[in-house]
Amino acid sequence: MAQQEFKWEREEPSFYGGDELHKAKLGKVQRSMEKYGLDGLLLFQSCAVRYVTDFFVKGYRAYSQDLEYLAVVPRGKEPILGFQSGSDEYRVKTRCLTEDARRLGSYSKWPESIAEILVDYGLTKGRIGVDMLLFDWYLALQKKFPEIEFVNASKVWAEITAIKHPIEIEYIRKALEIAGSGVVAAMEAVKDGVRECEVEAAEEYAMRMAGCEVQFGILQVASGRNSATFERIATDKVIRDGELVILDTCASYRGYTGDTGRTTICGSPSKRQKEIFRIQMGSLQKAIEAVKPGVKCSEVDRVAKQFIIDSGYGEYMHKFATGHQLGYGLHSEPMIAEGVEETLKPNMVVCLEPRVHLYDQWEIGGVHNEDAVLVTETGAQKLADLKYCEKLLDS
Repeated sequence: MAQQEFKWEREEPSFYGGDELHKAKLGKVQRSMEKYGLDGLLLFQSCAVRYVTDFFVKGYRAYSQDLEYLAVVPRGKEPILGFQSGSDEYRVKTRCLTEDARRLGSYSKWPESIAEILVDYGLTKGRIGVDMLLFDWYLALQKKFPEIEFVNASKVWAEITAIKHPIEIEYIRKALEIAGSGVVAAMEAVKDGVRECEVEAAEEYAMRMAGCEVQFGILQVASGRNSATFERIATDKVIRDGELVILDTCASYRGYTGDTGRTTICGSPSKRQKEIFRIQMGSLQKAIEAVKPGVKCSEVDRVAKQFIIDSGYGEYMHKFATGHQLGYGLHSEPMIAEGVEETLKPNMVVCLEPRVHLYDQWEIGGVHNEDAVLVTETGAQKLADLKYCEKLLDS
């Protein structure tokens, strides 16, 4: 008896943001390509591939550099998805919006697969923007297509993602709410004798229960000496009374990132710990007040740092960026940092996170509180209402 052909039923991609947003994102991509004179985009970073296809790439992380997928976006046409793993075959058949999705095979064959896509869509010459491209792949493609100019697409990506659609703002707000639930759970878990990794486990559990689509793999729980040196992970160190504990937390919701941070204390704080907490909070408030349309990113950074310097702790401040754009990725451009001359615009979402950490005084530790704000027509609006540690705020 002949076997009947199986018919695949299409479903929405996992954690899909919806048709309206999908269409809006692709519109932004096309407009930006036209503005910069690009004939196509060749994207490898997981956040970029997911952004243009809405396919939930396996192991999605907002900052992942793993190469398992690619997307080609020809100007005026729909994206093409490339995938490597055979385990994606059935997911692609059921939960992929792109009409053209291709298996790429082993890494050594990727240039051939990319070349086939470029030929099929008439992209054999002109300007193609890339977000990252392995050097040997670049050489192979350049040899096959000498009339293609491969250009850096970082400005295009920044322009596409920096100004948020109203739906994107709501998804970021939800992601921040989820991240906040994790911070609250972590604060409650901080006790004398508890390991940092145990606090992280309580935090991650709370976020997954609150709707976090997938964890980032790194949640910072840094206590005592780890807060002083800003250790970026949760270790097996035991938290002790009198130690500051930094909780820097990310969550994701429908592809969008919530990033927030709070510092708490195990037991009772010292006078010096309260002092650096108030200084860091003052710097954060100055940064929020400085956020307005037309203000340079470097100016917000300068204001935040100057407050710490004027308070006598310039040696102990975070010397690099005060903040970053937030959205589909994590540390998106333009950064809030020295030398960044781009100006803030309405509907940007910016994370502000000045820092004071006494790297040479482990008994005191470090402080990090972080807030995400929406740039409005007149200033800044905090996107989450997450309390600060009351014991450290008490004068």
